[in-house]
Parts: sequence; structure tokens; C-alpha cells
Amino acid sequence: MQSEAVSTAEEAPPPDWTALVVRLTSGDARQALDQLRTSSVVAEGKVCLVGLDAIRERLGPRWAGRREMVYDHVQQTLRRQLGPHGFFLRISEVSFLVAQPTVSRLSGQAYCLNCLREILTYFLGEAVVADIVVHEVTSIGEGEIDARKLDVVHVEADAAAERASRPFGPKPPGPQDRWSPFVSQDGRWLRASCALEPVFQLKTFGRIGYRLTRRVLPGASERPLTAEEQRHLTGADIEKIDFATLARGLNRLQQDTDADRQPSLILPVSYVTLSSQRARPTLVEFFRTAQSSVQRGLICEVCDIEGVPPSALLAATSLIRPFSLFMVGRLAAAPSASLAHLKEVGLNGFSIERPAGAMSDTEFADFARLVTTATRPAARGVMFFGLTSAREVAIASLYGATHASFALGATHAQPAEARALEPA
Repeated sequence: MQSEAVSTAEEAPPPDWTALVVRLTSGDARQALDQLRTSSVVAEGKVCLVGLDAIRERLGPRWAGRREMVYDHVQQTLRRQLGPHGFFLRISEVSFLVAQPTVSRLSGQAYCLNCLREILTYFLGEAVVADIVVHEVTSIGEGEIDARKLDVVHVEADAAAERASRPFGPKPPGPQDRWSPFVSQDGRWLRASCALEPVFQLKTFGRIGYRLTRRVLPGASERPLTAEEQRHLTGADIEKIDFATLARGLNRLQQDTDADRQPSLILPVSYVTLSSQRARPTLVEFFRTAQSSVQRGLICEVCDIEGVPPSALLAATSLIRPFSLFMVGRLAAAPSASLAHLKEVGLNGFSIERPAGAMSDTEFADFARLVTTATRPAARGVMFFGLTSAREVAIASLYGATHASFALGATHAQPAEARALEPA
């Protein structure tokens, strides 16, 4: 049942906020909510309901067979984005309750909106405002929850203003630009450090151009965030990192007076950014600018593709394909199974970083074999990045790799003309 919400003394809600009553059917949910009912977080507006109604409606008859998969992904997304800030619980078929006692009311609501936006994009290919349905819980009673719908634009504008007004202290030293450093959703200063790494075609060992590599650094620290730490960042944070990487990399390429116009340039872009309607105009502008810096064209390296439905990946790659010569999918680790299901998603190849640390020839050969065996049914091209010796290049080529790069600092293994630029 829906009706107009009653304004509170603290803040008069926008007129399009509506009330909602959720009746609990799970005894476990009732028991878990007893603790919330006796705390102050509900009165402080720090408990929200994230709704999956749009996914259920879009899936239609398929919802019953796929909802467990949807629940698993929602839990993974909430766990990654919320981190230590709070906890969550599914309380109905399409509602997840999220409580965040350690952040402000607006920040917590913005987290929930970001989470739902990412979930909708994953399953539906886009997240229109009408489908982003998050409610603020106003009370928890015996067997039911009262809540009112949040206005997406209103909450995100207020949350951005709140973040801008926080006394973070002096900005960390270093070059300033529009995208880096920036304040993450959890209040940390983050900056992107970019390097240009030459990439070679293994058939001729001719250089095809450069790839942009990046590190994400907290504040003035030189210890980059690990891959696991980066997975805990929100979609909005990832967008800023992508844009900072592109801005810094293109600036370095244009300022390098010793380098001729490169044949091609590999630009890394996260799937989250590529599929974001909000980020798309900025991303296209970066690609248009980069096109003037290369002779042949751009190669878009789509990162974080693990678990993305093929249909969603195809939709995302189709949007940037007009600005790219080729599209490659970045793998986080050697696949354990064939990637044949990605054959028709618009990728011309795959790329992967060599695992860090010492590897014997046998260990590296096993790694190369796993990668090329898994990717061969989906695409012909496979790029191995960050190799440490000419011997590893030979092994990768033996198993079918088409392109490779050396790790920065491994210049002894490269031709003299293949000079890696130092990180910014």
C-alpha cells in the first residue's frame, strides 16, 4: 500500500517520496530485525531497503529460475561496496535491508543507490532512474517495516554537497587535474598513477604501440591498492579512476616529444564505466581525443568482465566499438574453464597480466597453456602483459599468444627502441 509520506521536523522530503509497508514472511528476518528496532539507526535514517522489482519484472517467467543467481550477485555487490560500513539482509522476494551505522544518513543512502545502479546495469544492461528504487526505513514493527521512497536526484545531490563540505585537510601533493586526486565514497583521497608500456606483436616482434597501465594510490602513500581493495570501490570511484588513467596517459603521450605518433594505443576501461549511461559522454570524449594521437586506431581493453552476462557485455562493447579498432577483454586470472560463451560479445581478443613473483618455466608454461586453451574458442588474439624475460615471451608465443609486453624495469629483455616510460 502506498500513500504520501509525512514530513519530519528534521527535513521536509520532496513531494514525490512515497511510503511503503513491507510485511516479513521469514522468521529469521524478524529475529534479525529485533536488534535494529531497539537501536537508534532507524530514527537516524541509516537503514534502507534496496528493491529488485525492476529485475523481477524484466525477467518475467524467468525470474523463478534465476532469482537465486540474482540474490548471490546482489550479496556480492553489497558486500564489496559497503565493506565494513554496515550489514544487509534479504527480507522479502525483492527487498534487501541495508543498515550502515557508521556513516552519515546521506552517505548511506548514496551507497545504496550506487549498489542498486550497479546491480541493475549488470542484469539489465542499464539503470534508468525509474528502476532505481531505494526506500528509507522509518520504523520496524512486529512483522512489518515502514519505509518511504528516496528521490534519486535529490539524495545524490545532497550527498555530493555533504562530501564536498567535509574537512579532509590539505590535498596530497602531486600534479592536479580534473580527475585525480579525488575523494572516494568512503572518504579517502585516492589518486591514479599512469605509465605507458610498449606492446609487441610476437610474430614479428614489432611494436604495435603502447598500453596504459595504472596504479591506484591512497593519499600520499606509494603503496598501491591491491586488486582485492579495488574491488571494494564503488562504481562511481571506478569511473573516476578510469577517467584519471585516461587523462594522465593521454597527457603523457602528447608531452613525450621523443615519441612519434604511435600505431595504436590500448586504453583500459572498466565494464562498470563502459556500461554507465552517466559516464558514456565523458568516455567517448576521451576516445575521440586519443584517436588524434595514433596512426591506426585505439584498442579498448574492457576490465572486470568476470561474471558479466554475455548480453550485457555485448551491449557495453557495442557502445564504444565505433571509436575503437579492436576490443579486448581483460582477465583477472587464468580461466579455469573455456570462454566459448563469450564468442559473440564483440571481443577480438583477451589480455592478462603475468602473476606477480618468481615463476619457473614450467609454472609459466602451465599459466600460458591455461589462458590460451580457455580463450581460443572465443577469440584468436591473446595478449600477455608484464612478462619478465624473452624466454617467457617465447613460451607464451609457443602456446599461441599473439602480443606481449614486458614489465616496467625489465628493459634488459627488450630491443633498444622499446623504451618504457616511467610512471607519472
